[in-house]
Amino acid sequence: MIIIPAVDILGSKCVRLTMGDYDIKKEYELSPLEAALNWQNLGAKRLHLVDLDGARSGTPDNLNIINDIIKSVKIPVEVGGGIRNDKTIEYYFNAGASYIILGSILFKNISSVEASLLNYKGKIIAGIDLYDEKIAISGWREFSATHFEEAVKNLKERYGIQTFIVTDIKKDGMLGGVNLELMSRLAKLGVNIIASGGVSGSEDILKLKELNIPAIEGVIVGKALYDGRLDLKAANNLL
Repeated sequence: MIIIPAVDILGSKCVRLTMGDYDIKKEYELSPLEAALNWQNLGAKRLHLVDLDGARSGTPDNLNIINDIIKSVKIPVEVGGGIRNDKTIEYYFNAGASYIILGSILFKNISSVEASLLNYKGKIIAGIDLYDEKIAISGWREFSATHFEEAVKNLKERYGIQTFIVTDIKKDGMLGGVNLELMSRLAKLGVNIIASGGVSGSEDILKLKELNIPAIEGVIVGKALYDGRLDLKAANNLL
């Protein structure tokens, strides 16, 4: 299992939202590029970049910032937010992204990215954002009618997606601990899971590790790192 620092970009700034609410945000003095380089220097093995403007608008609004980060770091980068078609996916892969995260488009118009799902098997990650077990889409302002377990099975069997970032929205930005039961449940579906939402410190990393589930391959951490509640170097030594 690896710890993946999040770099969330809104209005060209590095921010953290609370439960996905754009009106409850905390801005940080570090620029997105400075944050990315900082986490790399502290031992991050991968970065999680999200274009929050893009997630809301449906278009990639922070292409230049994300492109600069990709070119400046030497570790793998996964990119999500506002990616709605094959052209944008191709752009990010050509820019050097290691993985692309698709969310809303998988539930609203999957045909627009179907070619990429076939061409980039193993490099496309599905983002499943859950609120009371309902899949939230379009910047968490709408809900899919498909049950999340059925959605995971369908995306795995029909499109070959093997890795899922699972966010418990009620936990996101709340520093209240990871939803261990949910992550364990999804890992039983035969896919790889990257947990997201709720990490408050090293004890949450240890609890995930102690589940001893190989399918849980990573955990995304945001506010706990930015607020100094989690020491990345020390936490990496726990794994």
